[in-house]
Amino acid sequence: QHPHPRQKQKTHHPSTMASIAPIKLEPPGPREVVTVEKANEFIKLWTEQLLDHRKKVQAENGGDNAILCDRIRLSDKSYTAEAAQIIASFLNEPFEGTAVPLAHGIVEADLSDMIASRLTEEGLQVLQTICGAFADSKLVDVDLSDNAIGEQGIGACKTALDQKSLERLALCNNGLSQETMAQVADILTHDEDGTGCIASNLTKIHFYNNMSGEGGAKEFARILEKCTKLVDIRFSSTRAGKAGSDIVASALDASLSEGHNPNLVKLDLCDNNFANKASHEALFRVLGSTKSLTYLNLRDCDLEDDGIKKVCHALFESDSVLEHLDLSGNEVEKQGAKHIADYIRDSGGKLKILRLEDNEMTSKGVVTIAAAFHCSEDGHSIEEIQLNTCMVGAIGARAVIDAFGPDGIDLPYLNKVHLNGNSFAEDVLGELEAAFDDKLGEMDDNDSDGEADDDLSDDEEEEDEDESEAPVVDAGEVDDLADAMSKSLIV
Repeated sequence: QHPHPRQKQKTHHPSTMASIAPIKLEPPGPREVVTVEKANEFIKLWTEQLLDHRKKVQAENGGDNAILCDRIRLSDKSYTAEAAQIIASFLNEPFEGTAVPLAHGIVEADLSDMIASRLTEEGLQVLQTICGAFADSKLVDVDLSDNAIGEQGIGACKTALDQKSLERLALCNNGLSQETMAQVADILTHDEDGTGCIASNLTKIHFYNNMSGEGGAKEFARILEKCTKLVDIRFSSTRAGKAGSDIVASALDASLSEGHNPNLVKLDLCDNNFANKASHEALFRVLGSTKSLTYLNLRDCDLEDDGIKKVCHALFESDSVLEHLDLSGNEVEKQGAKHIADYIRDSGGKLKILRLEDNEMTSKGVVTIAAAFHCSEDGHSIEEIQLNTCMVGAIGARAVIDAFGPDGIDLPYLNKVHLNGNSFAEDVLGELEAAFDDKLGEMDDNDSDGEADDDLSDDEEEEDEDESEAPVVDAGEVDDLADAMSKSLIV
């Protein structure tokens, strides 16, 4: 539901003489139950791939000591306990003609979605068997998402989790409870030998779509306290509530204020509740202290206009240059749209993805945002604008068309515009289709009555009250609004 783009990561593996990179093992075919027969088919295929790769490596350097495989993906299958045992044995036994098991060279293990439809007992056995195959590996990247993991499940996966070499971890859509999060936090923060805990080495940590609540937020804060190198943080849709969200915002604030995680690139806090002023202030300090942030997702965070003002001001004050900004579902109205427009105008034209759907900006807010693209002297890299369900009518539609320019000359990189769920009469819809062609997203939820702009003149008094707080709007923006409103009267 909330796309979250994958960041390409560098694979770490022991140095070898070979200039040919190790291969990745993964089972072919569609999603299916993997039986003993199917597991043996996979192993036969993998053996052929490995032997063929070894020939290439030997031809390159004449040696036999190269690591043949450093990554494995076992996801999107449902393994029986017997099939899991066959695969684990294959990974743990010395490969043909070598003294070292394949698992020893594997550093990236995608173990997501391996036990769908398995009964609890068998599912736990599969997790324990597969994860146990990496007991002597030095795993750097582990993804255990989409496996139903309870307290017993964490115990079954501990071999893959409890590795000092670990740098990247994903536990998304696992149904993690508060108690399970406590177990994860114990594993990641434990420092038995005084050489540092696992958390201190992490560069990526993803928790998404779990049910850990306020207690889970406390455990996540405990993990964050030990993290110093994170570049990619995702803590979203965990039912944290206001109190838990305050805890997360405060923990991030404390971490960055202490100089930890200074190279943060991605921050996804979607579906938390940052309605409290304390959260606004904490997020303001967090975002203001970032230097390398390119991806920010604060979708469905109850920020409203006051919170949006803090976020946009902090982003302006920071050294970061965002490429992806999602502020959807935050009850953003016209005043909030002005703050977003100010950020767009001053962002240097680097923003590529702007998602603002499910807000209450109306056409006036959209006109303000469209004008911000006009006012930049740096040009724009924008590729996608998402304004679904924002109470937009003809005035806003024509402002977006105008910002695009004839044949897209003013926004040359724009390849997708989303305006579904608004209210455009047939003639306006035709204008949008003519301007954007296949760049226009699905419009199946459009309200063809075209009445969204009918009440725009009724709230001028409200705007007058807000004017003392509003940023100064330049003459060009006023002209754009007047022009858009006049065009909306054309029949």
